[in-house]
Amino acid sequence: MTEESADSPPLGFKHLTVENWTEADPVNRHFARLSPVAGPVAMDQSDWARNFLSVELSEAVPVEIRDLFAIARGAMLYGWFFYPLFRLGEEQLYRVLETAAKLRYREAGGTKKRPTFFEVIDSLVEMGSIPEEERERWAAARKLRNHASHAERAAVVPPGFALRMLSASARDIDGLFTHRPS
Repeated sequence: MTEESADSPPLGFKHLTVENWTEADPVNRHFARLSPVAGPVAMDQSDWARNFLSVELSEAVPVEIRDLFAIARGAMLYGWFFYPLFRLGEEQLYRVLETAAKLRYREAGGTKKRPTFFEVIDSLVEMGSIPEEERERWAAARKLRNHASHAERAAVVPPGFALRMLSASARDIDGLFTHRPS
């Protein structure tokens, strides 16, 4: 057993110390990008930054939502240094989705003072702000938000999954504020 793995918690990420907290989490060396020319190529911190920072919300999204999204994306990006932050950022995305949906609900004329996320999704589908074919995806985000908020144990997600969730969340949030029903 190496010194590194002897100090690693059960999920395999690094044990943070004053000496190593600014170094890449060794777990990340197991991930690569696929080059059409060279095949699998190890990713460095610039690759991570380009991938995560390229996902942005449109200017149509209110600034408070863009700020919350930037925090979730930043946590994911810092997963390069501490692997569990990919999961923490993903969990934060579910809260951002809820906040965006509730804001859109109020903008669209929703009148309930403290609606649940479930009620907001249903209302936004009825109002046409969320297409019916996207109801299931929003319901899944609600369930994942609940699961993340009431977790019984630590969990991690691979960076590729976190990046896909970031991109899908950006698409869903943008849709709330750019495809408004007439």
